[in-house]
Order: sequence, then C-alpha cells, then structure tokens
Amino acid sequence: MNHTSNKPSTEALKELFAHIPTSVAVVTVGGRAGAYGLTVGTLNTLSLEPPLVMFAVNAASRLLPRLHTGAAIGINLLAADQTDIARQFATAAIDRFDGIRWCEEFALPRIDDALAWIPARVQQRVRLGDHRLITASVAFGETSQSLPLLHWRRAFHAPSPVAPPNFPPRSDA
Repeated sequence: MNHTSNKPSTEALKELFAHIPTSVAVVTVGGRAGAYGLTVGTLNTLSLEPPLVMFAVNAASRLLPRLHTGAAIGINLLAADQTDIARQFATAAIDRFDGIRWCEEFALPRIDDALAWIPARVQQRVRLGDHRLITASVAFGETSQSLPLLHWRRAFHAPSPVAPPNFPPRSDA
C-alpha cells in the first residue's frame, strides 16, 4: 500500500481486502415462481442469543429490493466442490438457476449438496459505504460433512483439514 498518502488507492484496498479469506454462500429468495439468488463472500455469524448471521450486498444489486425487513431468505453455504455455482450466482444478466440442482424448501430455493442450509429472516439493513449490511435471524440450520468453499486472493479454494494439536493431558483433570 502507498504509505505516503493518508488514503490508500482503490487498487491498494482491493489488494489488501483480497488477502482476507471469506466463506462463500448463495443467498436466495422466492421459489419456483420467482427464484433469485446472489453469491456473497461476507457471511458471518453475529449472535447466538438471538441467533443472527450477517452478510453484505452491493447497493446496486438486483436482489437488494427483495431483502427487505421481514423477508424470508435461504442461505446456502457452499461446499468446496461448488465453485461453478459460486461463479454462476455472481454473474449478472443470466438465469442464475439454469442447470443448478435445487429444490424448494419453505418456499425458498435450497441448493443441492451445499455445506449448510440456513433458512432465515431479514432483521435489519444498514447502509455502509457502497454496500448494505444485512442481519438475519436464523430459524434453524442443517450441515453436511463437506469442506467449505473459501474465497482468498481473488480465487476460490478448498481448505486442507488440519489435525488438532496433540496437547498433553491437564494435570488438574
């Protein structure tokens, strides 16, 4: 980054932010009559009590008007082998569901074989810069044993499992 300026350039910020690994999810609304979805790389847990998640959506997104307070949404956390799905739902001006295996659950599009499925309801939208931060209450969730799809340095990656450290037993146990 340019250290001679108080404000880094857009390109320097993009490079910096690309080094922050993120999960990859597809947020969906509607059902067979009008399914919409969008890839997000900002899904995070927010609270256990009440159970909340958060993600960001570009202010220019066509999905944003459907993410009004109270809207039911489906969050499909993608598995490591679902790179093509992530790319498809990140591409503008196409039918994002074309060729995607999915079903309708609770009137929401659920992508087959996703790492996790989280039906939720939009609680709040906050305007922050050129994005909107969306918080959503979690109804429940289902997970699989797959590895997650990650985005890091402008590319998709599958993590390698790391063995937990072999700590010696505690003496006070």
